[in-house]
Amino acid sequence: MKLLTYCLVVLFMLLGISPQDASTTTLYNNEHKLEIVVEVFHDFEFKKINDIKFFISHKESDMNTDLEFRTYKKLFINELKNLNYNIVDERDEADYFLKFEYGINEKIKFINYPVYKYMGKGDNVIYQKKRDNFEFKIKTKTPRSRILIGYKTFRDVTFHRFLDVDIVASDNLLKVYQGKVESEGKINSLPYVMKGLVHGIFIDFPGNSTSTNIYELTEDIYNPNAYQNRQSSNMKRIIKMRNK
Repeated sequence: MKLLTYCLVVLFMLLGISPQDASTTTLYNNEHKLEIVVEVFHDFEFKKINDIKFFISHKESDMNTDLEFRTYKKLFINELKNLNYNIVDERDEADYFLKFEYGINEKIKFINYPVYKYMGKGDNVIYQKKRDNFEFKIKTKTPRSRILIGYKTFRDVTFHRFLDVDIVASDNLLKVYQGKVESEGKINSLPYVMKGLVHGIFIDFPGNSTSTNIYELTEDIYNPNAYQNRQSSNMKRIIKMRNK
């Protein structure tokens, strides 16, 4: 029994589930993968030629000094540099202005589940024979019946995370690209999933106009630091259990 318990605990740890923490179970059971929906509109052929320069800013200029924005801006810089684009610090030097905004909203849904009352099992005689004082029967148990007695309401909370990206040409200030990434899940933290949202924009950049794509990102991609920390913590627990 002790060995079985140990094996179950090890399995939970490898799956990222802590038996002592119900919230952790909910977190990783419901979002071990980040599902994102990417919508794209653009009206130009965005060719990856050399020396294209981007200036990155928030859609609201007064947010450009915000620490959260500056953290997310670094994610855009890394993705653009991976695609051989250049980032400039002065608007006058840019070919395109990339502007983005982000947010998270709570979504509450009430789900009604039926509640049944189950009745006892009955006997079903399929064969019977009597002779003198002897009686022989073959009986089967009929399945329990149930009656609906009401409904129980459960409150289900999910979180809608989004990222909106616009690209504007610097010469005529026309919007040439409009992208949106959305995701719903149990994690109430935008920083936790933002790397995955930004990465979704650049999986197929700029993509086909008017296209909608759905991607699934594992935690080692959308939050590698959290993934490594959790794996390291799990291994320490396993080693500690082995040494007991």
